[in-house]
Amino acid sequence: MADESIYDLVVEQLHEYRREVRSLLKEDFKKTKPFRQEPVSDKQALVEYDELTPEKKVWLMREFGEENIMPYFERMESVKRRYQR
Repeated sequence: MADESIYDLVVEQLHEYRREVRSLLKEDFKKTKPFRQEPVSDKQALVEYDELTPEKKVWLMREFGEENIMPYFERMESVKRRYQR
């Protein structure tokens, strides 16, 4: 810790604040409809889902957590099966 400058300590503290704020916002706004966001049709959502690359899917799971993303993937696979009939 002696090698860390005051700037390193400040930046680390800012990162910690950001993580805490993000966590609080995530919890406070869970199940809240996003501000000014128009509903997307199943067909349009499926188009967007099909355009996701494997790398983007991995990034989404890492960024937002597998427990949050997997229900979306499952829903989109269900919509895909419905349109394939």
